[in-house]
Amino acid sequence: MKKEQPDYSDLQHSVDTLIGKFGLVKTIEVINNLSGNAQLKSSDTQKVKLLVVYIISQSIQIFDLQEPEFYTSTIQEYRDARMACYFLLKKYTDTSYAKIGESFKQSKRAVMYNYHKCDEILSIPSFYKPFVAKFQVLENNVVNFIAKLN
Repeated sequence: MKKEQPDYSDLQHSVDTLIGKFGLVKTIEVINNLSGNAQLKSSDTQKVKLLVVYIISQSIQIFDLQEPEFYTSTIQEYRDARMACYFLLKKYTDTSYAKIGESFKQSKRAVMYNYHKCDEILSIPSFYKPFVAKFQVLENNVVNFIAKLN
């Protein structure tokens, strides 16, 4: 029978696995990076640019899309992938809506709308299971990428 919610024993097992793989010093460094600095400042422009490229490439892969149509397609899967990108970029960087929009050739208003729509979707995951599942994979990949950048 599968557990519905992880507990502290699951956390301890995961930490032990991490220590076994990376060693104590690196594990502490990773945890500190994730807990204290899982966000990039827009002053780290090169890191933010790398993150934008990474998020886009991962969303194309996770949502199973074609790269040439990523920015322009009106098919729901493409719109969902872009929405997830906007949300993650805003969440993990201090970049403005307008700057995020520039990366996607979208207006500030479109990015804001999609950010809030994604936030609403994530607040009721049982109604949007396919999207939420893909979003969680994408977010986990982004957090791991940021930890490596820092």
